[in-house]
Amino acid sequence: MIRMMRPQPYFRSLFLLLCLLRRASSDLVGDSCGQIAAGDPNVDYAFCVASLRPSAGATARDLAAAAARLAAANATRADAAAAAAMRGRAEKMGRYERSCLESCRELFAGAAEDLAEAAGMVEGGRFADAGVRLSAAVDAPVTCEEGFREGGIASPLAAEDGDLFRLAVIALAINARLK
Repeated sequence: MIRMMRPQPYFRSLFLLLCLLRRASSDLVGDSCGQIAAGDPNVDYAFCVASLRPSAGATARDLAAAAARLAAANATRADAAAAAAMRGRAEKMGRYERSCLESCRELFAGAAEDLAEAAGMVEGGRFADAGVRLSAAVDAPVTCEEGFREGGIASPLAAEDGDLFRLAVIALAINARLK
């Protein structure tokens, strides 16, 4: 006959604590996204939650840093997409389009650096400094799109620019609430 051991009370307590922490981080994402979406028309609640839930931390500071890191990774992917567009369309594109793509690559590289630095600043409690870096990163995809629009060219980076803008705005909005 197999005898079942009873779990020790401290194991039950630890399990309950872990469950509560997991629930608290999930609520943190939903609550934070709800608050910033209510105050900023550039924040889509569903996009915010879907983007941040997998990287949710235990505090708003953790969440802001995670959002900045997520946006930095997105800026790096946008840079790679611009490089691929340059390679894939090299023979078909004119000078202006090539110039736009080169400018976008520079903007994305700068945004990735700003966002990565902002994440560290948030973690260090330097929210005002992080806000400056995050604001600069928000401008990068807008400036990229403006270049194409001014030349009357359809942007091959519209999706990447849109995602980078939305992620950077989320990071900026969460950071602003930490001040």
